Amino acid sequence: MSYAIYPLAFDTPVHFGQAGGGRLEQVGMEYPADVLFSAICAELAAAGEEAALERLVEHVRARRLLFSDLLPWQRGEDEELSFFLPRPVLRLMPWKAEGKGGYGEACRLASERKRQKRLGYIRASRMAAYIEAAKAGASFGDAADFGEVSLRQRVNCRGVEPLPYYVGQFDFRAGAGLYLLAYVENEATADWLQELLVWLGCAGIGGKRSSGYGKFHLAEDVLFLDEAGIYTDDAALFAMLEAKGAPCQMALSPILPDENSLDVVRAGAYRLRRSGGFITAPRREAQKKASVHLLDAGSCFSQRIEGVLGHLGECDGHAVWRYGLGLYVGVEA
Repeated sequence: MSYAIYPLAFDTPVHFGQAGGGRLEQVGMEYPADVLFSAICAELAAAGEEAALERLVEHVRARRLLFSDLLPWQRGEDEELSFFLPRPVLRLMPWKAEGKGGYGEACRLASERKRQKRLGYIRASRMAAYIEAAKAGASFGDAADFGEVSLRQRVNCRGVEPLPYYVGQFDFRAGAGLYLLAYVENEATADWLQELLVWLGCAGIGGKRSSGYGKFHLAEDVLFLDEAGIYTDDAALFAMLEAKGAPCQMALSPILPDENSLDVVRAGAYRLRRSGGFITAPRREAQKKASVHLLDAGSCFSQRIEGVLGHLGECDGHAVWRYGLGLYVGVEA
């Protein structure tokens, strides 16, 4: 068993809708693990790859293969790859600092907290520094720049008259993209997952794929994590993945907890995300998938909640799943 990183570089803009639905203009760079799992399943089903689809589901159900969200990476001027993690949801109460400085200090701390909350991602090797800054109400630095959102005009020609509309898109900067962190059973499973990702990259992910959005390739060969590491961040990431005894366990993927985990959830610090979407089947029109509320990536608990692979029903003889299995890093908070 080992952890592997797959850095993805995007060849075209992406159209990733916002959690819970939204307008065509509203996009971001977030692509959760449950959506990635569904995308792979849908492509396998559409291609008639029944054996591969069954293999994927069985590997995930047996927890021999686990996914993180797609998270940002960035290449520095020295060719060092930086890997980023979600900003942790923490219950931090720097009451002493607020009490000493009076009203002006309280306002400064409140402003700093708001600025820190706008940070979507933290570099893996800087996670401990971020938590210390959050505790102290200190400045942590600017957010990394992975790309930008823009609008593109399109024309709907299906009606009597052509009607213009706008589509939001996210363009990654050169030397930036998203990476998948996976827990794999062995090297053969890691190679198979790489093949699936190469195939998925040709089809694209996200919305508006028929317009060419969401296509990607692997920027590097699969990177297996170990204590020594190749870069600063993959070594730091491996240490956190192995820190199962840390007081705070941060999820890197959305969690669908079972009933036995609810006490741990209640005692944790978390944010919820409503996950819906559509079921795409080769022989019928897309239909809405039942919405499920998940514990979002970045949520923190006292122990690692396994989560479940939720069964939402059947469509064209295929089971409809919602990925909700946990992958965690341990942090000191």
